[in-house]
Amino acid sequence: MTTKIIYRYLFLFSCTFSLALWLGACATLDEIGERPVATNTFAPPRTATFGGRVSVWMVSPTGAVNLANNSTPLAGGAVVGPVGTATAISQTLVAATQTAAAPPIVPNFQPSECPSPSGRIPEPPPDDFAAFPAAIGTFLSGGGSPRVLENELRALRAITEKGGVIQDDTDLTGDGVPEVIVNIFNPFIYNENAIINAGQLLVYGCDKGGYRLLYQTPSSPGLALPVLHRVGDMNGDVRAELVYDIQTCSSTSCTREGNILTWNPITGVFEPLNNAPIIAVNGRLGVVDIDNDGILELTASSNPSSDIAAGPRRSVVDIWDWTGKNYILAARQESGARYRIHVLHDADAALRQQAWQTALETYRTVRNDETLAEWTLPNEFAILKAFATYRLVTVYGRLGDGRMETAMNLLRNENPIGSPGEVYAAMGQAFVDNYRATGSVNAGCQAALGVAASRPEALTYLNSYGYANPSYTLTDLCPF
Repeated sequence: MTTKIIYRYLFLFSCTFSLALWLGACATLDEIGERPVATNTFAPPRTATFGGRVSVWMVSPTGAVNLANNSTPLAGGAVVGPVGTATAISQTLVAATQTAAAPPIVPNFQPSECPSPSGRIPEPPPDDFAAFPAAIGTFLSGGGSPRVLENELRALRAITEKGGVIQDDTDLTGDGVPEVIVNIFNPFIYNENAIINAGQLLVYGCDKGGYRLLYQTPSSPGLALPVLHRVGDMNGDVRAELVYDIQTCSSTSCTREGNILTWNPITGVFEPLNNAPIIAVNGRLGVVDIDNDGILELTASSNPSSDIAAGPRRSVVDIWDWTGKNYILAARQESGARYRIHVLHDADAALRQQAWQTALETYRTVRNDETLAEWTLPNEFAILKAFATYRLVTVYGRLGDGRMETAMNLLRNENPIGSPGEVYAAMGQAFVDNYRATGSVNAGCQAALGVAASRPEALTYLNSYGYANPSYTLTDLCPF
C-alpha cells in the first residue's frame, strides 16, 4: 500500500516536473526575436471528401464568352479565370475587376474652356426679372464681356450706388478659372427710398465652352438684395468662400440671415459651411479676425426690438468661428445693461458664481444708479431697489459681515408696511431674525422663503419682464 502511494506521488512529480520544464523551455525559446527555426511539417495529401460533389461548367452558358478560345492577352493585374473551366464565373470576376478599375462617375459640373471674347452686344433685356439669370448666362456664353454687362445693368438700374456688383476675378471652384459673380437689384420694382429692395445673387462658371449658372439665391419682393461680405478664403484652406446675407423685414424688425458657402467638387454644388442659420436681428454681419489666428470669424450683431411680450432686451453679438469642419456659434457677448432689471440679472449671475464682491457692487448699482432705464411696470424702481437691498442683507449674512444689520435697517425704513417693496422687507426681517437665533444662513433662508411662499407678489414682480428675460423660482430668492 505504501509502495503504491510512493509510486503514485513519484509519477505525479515526474509529470509535473516535465510540464514545468516544457513550459520553461517555451518561455525561453519562443520569445519574440529569439524563436528557433520552425520544423517543416508536411501537409497531408488533398483528397475529395467522400460523399461530396464537384460541380463545374465545362462549357460556358449560352451568351458567355469562351475564354479558352480567346487569345487576346489580358492587361496587367486583370483577373484570369481558371483554365480548366473557362466559365461564366471567370467572366463575372473579370467584369467585376473592370468595374472596380473604371474611373469614378464625374461630378455634375466639369469645367472646361471658357468662351472666347467676342465683343458681343447685349440683347434687349427681358421683361421679367425671373428671365434675367438665363439672359445673363446666354450673354456670357456668347463671349460677352462682364464689363459690358455691368454697364448695361447699371443703365437698367439693376446696379446702383446703393448696391449691386459684378466680380470676375476669384476662382471659387478651384479649377483655376475665375467665376463670374452677378449681384443685382430687380430693376422693375427698385425704389431708392424703400427700406429694402429685392435682388438676386448669381454665380456663373465655365462649362463646355459656355457659362453655366452654378448658384442663385431665391428671388422675391420680400427678400432684399444679398450683401456680399467676402469672396475669398475664410478658414485658411487656400480656397475661396462666398459669404453673404439676405435681409427680410416685418412691421417690428428686420432680420439678416448669413451664409458661408464653399464649393464641393464631388457633388458639383455650393454647400454651406455654417452648421446653423446665422441670424442678426436689427443688426448686421461682419467678417473679422478677432483672435488674430489667420482664420476669419463672422460676427452677427443683434438689437432685438422690445415689446410687452418679450420685455426689455439686450444687444448681443454672436461670434461664428471655424472648427476645422464647419463654422459654429462659438460665443455670444451681451452688451452692457441699459435697463435696471438687467443690472439686477447681472448681480444675480455673480451671486450664483459666488463672486461676492461683484455681486455686492452690482446690487448697489441697482439701488443707487438713477440713470438706468425702467420698463413699463408701475413702481418698478421702488420694487427693484427693495429687492436689491434684500439681496445685500442675505449676502452680508452669508459672508458673516456686520453690515447685514445696517442693510436691514435701510430695507425696513425704505419699505414700510403698505409700500410696493414691503414683501422684501418682510423677507429680510425673517432672514435676520432666524440667522441671529441659530447662526445658520440656511435657517435664515428657509424663514425668508416661508414668507415668500405666502406672498405671491415676491415672485410676480420679478417675473413680469417677458419671455426674453430670466424667470425666477422660489428657491432663487434665497439660494444659501
